Amino acid sequence: MRPSRGTAALLIGVCAVGGLAGCTRDSVEPTPEPTVSSSPTATPSPTPTPTTPPEAIAPERPAAIDEVSVAGAEAAATYFLQLYPYAYATGDLSKWNELSDPECAFCQSVIRNVQEQVAASHSSSGSAIAILEVSAWEINVGRYGATVTANEGPSKEYDEAGEVVSERTESEKHVLTYALRHDGSNWRVLELDVETVES
Repeated sequence: MRPSRGTAALLIGVCAVGGLAGCTRDSVEPTPEPTVSSSPTATPSPTPTPTTPPEAIAPERPAAIDEVSVAGAEAAATYFLQLYPYAYATGDLSKWNELSDPECAFCQSVIRNVQEQVAASHSSSGSAIAILEVSAWEINVGRYGATVTANEGPSKEYDEAGEVVSERTESEKHVLTYALRHDGSNWRVLELDVETVES
């Protein structure tokens, strides 16, 4: 347990008001009158601020995603994957939906799973994504393919009471293969195949 900071804070406050000289013993003049002591006042301890887990912080949208190019396709594929743990941790599907094509089976399965989790008042943590390798290529005008190799960290799902209802204790390595299209204003993930490989 940490020691209380109430007394130290009180002394520092007195010194600040009285100046540095007022905090030295040599500057205190003896007084004939007895000193009246007052009862110490308890200072409430500051309430600790909960730390937001990394997966609950929206990933930064890369600048290259605005390009209709190989670099843009790589950025879109990487960003889309980084949105995966964020969607599960927060229930926020807005950014995921922006990049998901209605015909993308994997994209739609994530949307259904997150919606079901929210409806059940469940929450998730973990699934941190570490990008190992990314590459993309142009198929034809506005259409690209991409592969991303990444590690996915352990994860947990909790019920409304905070009890763990499912857990994955080991990290997994995945190779994701994308079919992407740029519609002139935004990237869309048309297909996404996920293969789990040996680390």
